[in-house]
Amino acid sequence: MAILFAQYWDVVENKEKEYQEFILSKYIPTYEKTGLRLVGAYYVVVGAGPRIVGVSTTDDLLAFQKAIGSEDYADLLEEIFPLIRNYSSKLYVSYGPIKPERYEVQLGVWKFNQFFNILPGMEKNYRGFVEAEFIPKMEQLGIKVTNIWKAVIGSGPFVLVEGTSRTIEEIARAIDTDEYRMLTRTLKSKYVMDYQSKILAPTRRVEIPYFIKGLTAGL
Repeated sequence: MAILFAQYWDVVENKEKEYQEFILSKYIPTYEKTGLRLVGAYYVVVGAGPRIVGVSTTDDLLAFQKAIGSEDYADLLEEIFPLIRNYSSKLYVSYGPIKPERYEVQLGVWKFNQFFNILPGMEKNYRGFVEAEFIPKMEQLGIKVTNIWKAVIGSGPFVLVEGTSRTIEEIARAIDTDEYRMLTRTLKSKYVMDYQSKILAPTRRVEIPYFIKGLTAGL
């Protein structure tokens, strides 16, 4: 079962240099040591903050529990908290109909993420709509639905539809169409509530600077 651990924060004003040095010298190596595998870092360019999003994964829930219960992880949070604000986190698991076994790094892509809660009693109808209409039409518009996640730890909205495109221009063209507006109107009017969306800028490389660039973008 694929697992996604997302952490969100903003950087404290006048702490940018110290923050960047901490990410390079301590955050990334210690994070990997705990068993959490970094798979991406993004900056929210459209939508509500916090602006920085760090994404990691583990092989299973037991490995995740072991990682966040470690002394290294607890010490890391204590050290980074004076440098950041508006921190929150969510643990997501795959929610179907896409069922990836493992979440991998995606290079050079932009994210169009949609968040919502399913209307009570509409779970079955929602699933049918998403599988038969929503996913195929989103991909026809140029936004591939990489996965659908459900938060099992953290505050709502609890469902995350993770969309992927090569450029922000592709996302802009897709969401500025009558087809997209009709699709989301149906989704919001019949199946879900508390809807919101975000566009996330990508990082570019897999090595350490890849993650630093994403975690410090926009400073």
